[in-house]
Amino acid sequence: MHRITCTGMDTRQFQFDDIVIEFGLLPGNGDHLSVAIALHGFSRRFEDMAAVQPLADGRRILALHLAAHGNSSGHHRPLQPAKWCDAIDALMESEGLTFDGILIGYSLGGRIALSWWTHQPERFQKVIVIAPDGLYKNPGYRFSVETALGRAWLEWSRRGRSRERMVATVQWLGRRGLMPRHFHDFALFHIETTEMWSMVVDCWLSLRAFWPPGRRTLKRLTSAHPGVLEAHFGERDRIVKPRNAQTLMDVCPVHFHPCGHGLLRPDIIERIASPS
Repeated sequence: MHRITCTGMDTRQFQFDDIVIEFGLLPGNGDHLSVAIALHGFSRRFEDMAAVQPLADGRRILALHLAAHGNSSGHHRPLQPAKWCDAIDALMESEGLTFDGILIGYSLGGRIALSWWTHQPERFQKVIVIAPDGLYKNPGYRFSVETALGRAWLEWSRRGRSRERMVATVQWLGRRGLMPRHFHDFALFHIETTEMWSMVVDCWLSLRAFWPPGRRTLKRLTSAHPGVLEAHFGERDRIVKPRNAQTLMDVCPVHFHPCGHGLLRPDIIERIASPS
């Protein structure tokens, strides 16, 4: 399991059946038992989500490590959304916490937040997705995660010299200018070590059941639960490109901000918290 050390939060672990969730609690300005839930991005850590405190309306922030991140379990093939939601409810009950409906997700966490909202839309008063992925599926990712052959390849890729060959291929493509620089650096970062690549495989395979539905279902849900969902994208984002927002047009309010993928910057969070 890839372990990312977090500081600055009260960090704990909770187990529900075979699910282990590492979580952090950030103090708020109001009732210390009332929490907003925050979900971090891919290969990041939950302490990143301390940045979204202005969006929590004074509540404490319950930040969760997603599957295969930190000390959260990543062996699930796949993790079932309903069971994961039950685990979070059990976690909050064990901690004496109250969730009254604010959910914030960034990047991969935005995808998970959308998926959770569509499973239990009546639970939420505000769902803020920030640069959510999953609205467009890269063909390579679709093959790797959604086909039996692709999943078998991912499991195999951690053995022997296969990861080293992937590193050599990415480096060769980068040297010849055949791969965009940002994608080259992103790919190399995630395959350079066995530990990191194992995290990637476990995360992808564990979370493959967490996908937002199509536009028609999303429109139906927002009609039934108006004013809950809002989405934010970076105008210069090269990871979750602005075109991903097309799926949410006419579904919910969609806002664009003058930045790349780094929407957790204080100035961007302030824009999200106080739209003009």
